[in-house]
Amino acid sequence: MNAEELKQAGNKFFQNGDWLSADKKYTQAIALDSSNYTLFTNRALVRLKLERYDDVINDCMSAINLNRDAMKGHYMAAQALIHLSRPSEALGFAMTAYQLAIQQHSKSATDVANLVLEAKKQRWKKLERNRIDKDMSLLNQMKDLIKSDSERRIVDLREEQWDSTDRERDFEAEIAVIREDARVQMEDLGNVFARADPQRYKPREVPDYLIDSISFSIMTDPVVTKNGQSYDRSTIMDHLRRSNTDPLTREPLRMEDLRPNLALKQVCAEFLEENAGWAVDY
Repeated sequence: MNAEELKQAGNKFFQNGDWLSADKKYTQAIALDSSNYTLFTNRALVRLKLERYDDVINDCMSAINLNRDAMKGHYMAAQALIHLSRPSEALGFAMTAYQLAIQQHSKSATDVANLVLEAKKQRWKKLERNRIDKDMSLLNQMKDLIKSDSERRIVDLREEQWDSTDRERDFEAEIAVIREDARVQMEDLGNVFARADPQRYKPREVPDYLIDSISFSIMTDPVVTKNGQSYDRSTIMDHLRRSNTDPLTREPLRMEDLRPNLALKQVCAEFLEENAGWAVDY
């Protein structure tokens, strides 16, 4: 069998859900023709199903090296990186995949846009966890001091227990009191921190409906198309200068078809005002 025949055999196995056999056929095809980037993207898709994410990335990079406009290569690399908890890297691949999907008028543009949003969310969540962990470092240090003090007192009490001849003294009860006191102190300390700045330790999230589907930033001047899709005015106008189609639906779209989305504009403005300290960095 030649490379094309092996590819078709792999496609049939894939359609039947036999991922391992499909992977084997694509691998055999690549051995015969390593210059065909679609063989690598086909195998990458199989390996996504098999959850072999490092191998997916390797195949995607091989495809991209052969054809930098291989949208599926960028798209699946982003998917694999999200699964590997590497959202910052995933976002770069997802954004490139989206730009290529728009340029190529791909039917997958909406799916790719959703992947960009997912990568951006995961990256933001990771940044938020790091921020909160950093902010909570002082609290954790103080809790560690309380814990160390309680452990020292328990050790001292154990030593006293070994030397004691007082059989009526309940050392275990005293140790339980020390542990409970430490627990209450740490809980009270956490409550003090939370009351001092309750908003600081709340998760920061941006609703999807505030996000422009081209730049993936929070909209400031949203407009709506005749199909009900909202975009930020500047980004959709820039797109329409190059193409008279809706970037997601691929239907005909002209600047005259755009209408101000005043209700959404008000919501965006209120959100940015209430979260001015961080929302601009999203």
